[in-house]
Amino acid sequence: MEKLQHEISSMVDDIPVPDLKLDETVQTALIKARKQGNQTMFRKQNIIAILASVFVVAFGLMLLQSFQETASGDIGNKSILFQQGDVGLQRMVTEGHTQELGLEEENEGLKVILEESYVDNHQMAISFRLETENAIESLPKLTQITYELFVDGKPQGEGISFFNTKELLANGERFTFEHTKNIEAHSELMLQITEINGVQEEWSFIFDSEKQTEYLVLKDIPSKEDDLGNSFDVRNVEMTPTTLKINANTDLLVDNSISGYKTFHIEVIGIGEDGEMFLPESVSISSYVDSEVNFSRVERFYDLIKVSREANLYSYKIIPYIVTQQGVEVKDEHGKGFIANEHTTPFKEGEIIGSNSEFKVESIKHEKDATIVTYELSTSIPDFPRIVNKEKDEYTYAVSYKNNGDKVEVTYPRVAVDKKTKFLIYDASYQVFPELETQIDLK
Repeated sequence: MEKLQHEISSMVDDIPVPDLKLDETVQTALIKARKQGNQTMFRKQNIIAILASVFVVAFGLMLLQSFQETASGDIGNKSILFQQGDVGLQRMVTEGHTQELGLEEENEGLKVILEESYVDNHQMAISFRLETENAIESLPKLTQITYELFVDGKPQGEGISFFNTKELLANGERFTFEHTKNIEAHSELMLQITEINGVQEEWSFIFDSEKQTEYLVLKDIPSKEDDLGNSFDVRNVEMTPTTLKINANTDLLVDNSISGYKTFHIEVIGIGEDGEMFLPESVSISSYVDSEVNFSRVERFYDLIKVSREANLYSYKIIPYIVTQQGVEVKDEHGKGFIANEHTTPFKEGEIIGSNSEFKVESIKHEKDATIVTYELSTSIPDFPRIVNKEKDEYTYAVSYKNNGDKVEVTYPRVAVDKKTKFLIYDASYQVFPELETQIDLK
């Protein structure tokens, strides 16, 4: 699985606060870059991203109107949280679980408008716009904002964030906080901005938290071992409406008989009630150990795997594995990277995809919102071909799949096909550990 990102031109640098840690928007930027198409694997990043659709059920006159807006894309166009949030936050917007604020304060020609908020036990996001009387040419490239959050009158610490000024004025931005378990439903929140680009004033906003309180915890999960001494231990799992968090330990023996660029991965797959397997759009893995594998064992402790929940699922299976890619190392401004060899074939039935004939395309059918490809396959990891049109910079990734014997039906977002549309797969082999696969059920 490729994990290469286009260059990210701007990110928010946040200073952590004691109780509510300010979360950088790096993950969102990586997801957006990933959707544009990536072909490089950087050693400090491990992002799995798959496009997905969100469906909204509406009833009553007001909810019907909301549904019509959602279907037409109006909510997505209007909501900063939808435009800039991860897929879990996007689902909360479309399902109506965010809170409209409509608060504004102006000082020294700088008007701050709070638009929308969302709170659960994983994150709080507050979207805002900045309006100014000054011409953009006279403003700094980065806008610096200093602020402090209060919960029921208790200070939680100060933060400083930097935003791209042009993007901020045009599209708005958001403050994101993590570690929000101490915020109760209907706690009084106060966001106090104390400085904007050197202007020291107070822009104060008070509002209640309409918190989504669902919070599921799973512990005492049996560890998995095989006869070779490999082990995978899911220590604990936490789930909120937007996010699944998994803490795991891994100890694997590396097969070095195949040379190439080796990296460690953890696949998280959502299990639907009808047996459909969902591939989450965003999965991030953080650890003190680099994901590159250049030794005989992989020993990782306290990996934190975070999954954005674009689908409302409560059962998942977790698969550790090692992928070996063939390609070339390259130097990049971020350090040393790797470009994997690509294999492309025409987008049509009967094609055989991959250097080792991993996939044979049995059928392709287009539905209103989806393109469904049936493959015969020889791989046990659901690293399905991408559908690409490089001239249009379009990369389409699998959303879900269903197994049917030696065949698998793979669902993609609907693809607009022309002569330049192709299947793409990278030259890779996989070391899998079937006895270590772990299933979790939170309901």
